[in-house]
Amino acid sequence: MNTYFKTLKSILEGKDAITFFSGAGLSVSSGLPDFRSDKDGFWKSNTPVHFRDFINNSESRKKSWENNLAIHKKISGAVPAKMHNLINELINKNTKNFHITQNIDGLHKNTENPNNVLELHGNIFNCGCLTCSFESTTLDFYEKYKNEADMLCPSCLEGLIKVKTISFGQSLDQNILSIAHQASAKAKNFIVMGSSLKVSPANSFIKVAKANEAKIIILNKDKTPFDDYADIVINDDLENIYEQIK
Repeated sequence: MNTYFKTLKSILEGKDAITFFSGAGLSVSSGLPDFRSDKDGFWKSNTPVHFRDFINNSESRKKSWENNLAIHKKISGAVPAKMHNLINELINKNTKNFHITQNIDGLHKNTENPNNVLELHGNIFNCGCLTCSFESTTLDFYEKYKNEADMLCPSCLEGLIKVKTISFGQSLDQNILSIAHQASAKAKNFIVMGSSLKVSPANSFIKVAKANEAKIIILNKDKTPFDDYADIVINDDLENIYEQIK
């Protein structure tokens, strides 16, 4: 075991607060492709819809719903990867630890400490009205209203129903951003897993952690624009890294 892996293993086994930051690479071994490689063309076929287009165009709304249903189908039967489980084990051992994720697939879910998992970009499992407070589970709503001309709210009768993923051009949840900022500022160790760190404002949290003197560790298959920030960079598949530190 080289020095980097020994240091990483020591950090994970320690008591200092860790904030994990994950991207699509965390779920690759669970069967969901990442955006950059997209070997089977899944994301090319399910190109994200801009929020502005969702609001203004019924065909875009239809496409947005189709995309989210395709993700449901893609992850049907998928189970969390070893790194998902490791993160949750460490959160459950020490509730000072947090997991900030860009992922919408729910494989990161922590039933014991759900508030320690911060979904920056929402998730595919719930939907809600953009005008009133109506909410539903995504699949239940779709089965009930899929034959309607448009996904209008059955409660206020005028708002649009959207899956609770954050689209390009849509504002992020300010409360989640605030908690994620605090978790980054308080972390003694900030560990990136499977993120290219190219999406803003999500990539701002590594800057917050660095400014507050956290040790920065980047675990990603490819190089990132923030590698110079890091104390440790390991470029490999997360499953391979896990086998070195388990």
